[in-house]
Amino acid sequence: MDTDTRVFTVVIAISDPGASVAARHLVQHHGRYEIVREVPNAVMSIDACTVLKPDLLVIADDSPGLRGTEVLGEIRHNSPDTQVLMVATYDATYLRNSDHDVVAATIAVPETINDALDAIADAFDSPEQFSVPERRRTDRRVKQDWTKVFAERRSADNSRRDSEETE
Repeated sequence: MDTDTRVFTVVIAISDPGASVAARHLVQHHGRYEIVREVPNAVMSIDACTVLKPDLLVIADDSPGLRGTEVLGEIRHNSPDTQVLMVATYDATYLRNSDHDVVAATIAVPETINDALDAIADAFDSPEQFSVPERRRTDRRVKQDWTKVFAERRSADNSRRDSEETE
């Protein structure tokens, strides 16, 4: 690798373990990117991008809780220079046709990710090609304490079960 070539920082936010390993492998072997953090879901990617301000976020749209596309506005607000590579497990057609300004690729076809990484590196090398960040679309679910929600759901299920047993 050329010593004048800049290395770009990456945060990976993919919940599926197999897809996460595949994305990590492809990013590491590209040569222009350094992974600085991996998080298991889209909500945690907001905090990672806010703190680390990575050059690239590789995020899956099928994250539990909030989808990757649902947190893009918040990520772009907190880290406007972060480019986004939206990853689909099998078919990224619906991502390419979405209103979001992201690069879409498919884990099932590694060449699409390599091509996307090349295109993003070229965009970093030519800053005039950068896109304009999206407006912030605050989603009330982003700030939700999910552990509390899940605990409340479990307690509601238990109380329902207890009332059924007494009848």
